[in-house]
Amino acid sequence: MTKLVKTTGLAAFTRKDVVSATSDAHTRVSYDGEIQKKVVAKGRKRGKGETVALTVRLPRAEWERVHQLAVSEGASIQSLAIEGLSLVFSRKGLPEIEIK
Repeated sequence: MTKLVKTTGLAAFTRKDVVSATSDAHTRVSYDGEIQKKVVAKGRKRGKGETVALTVRLPRAEWERVHQLAVSEGASIQSLAIEGLSLVFSRKGLPEIEIK
């Protein structure tokens, strides 16, 4: 017998069938409160290779400054970001970032 529970508050506006990812399985909580786990055979594809993409969000004005600096230096924003992160590591006494 399935017991229906009325959802109140902000939860009333969310999906009735919620999926949350864990390291090696997906936990599915259905509307009736039943919990099901399913192991993902192939897993995710993003972030598993040797190179991992990273997104940085900047206000447009700051992005324009970074872009102008990259153009004037003849470098990419990627190389400026790596240089900056390497400086942060070195200031903290840690090894700098190595790019292969």
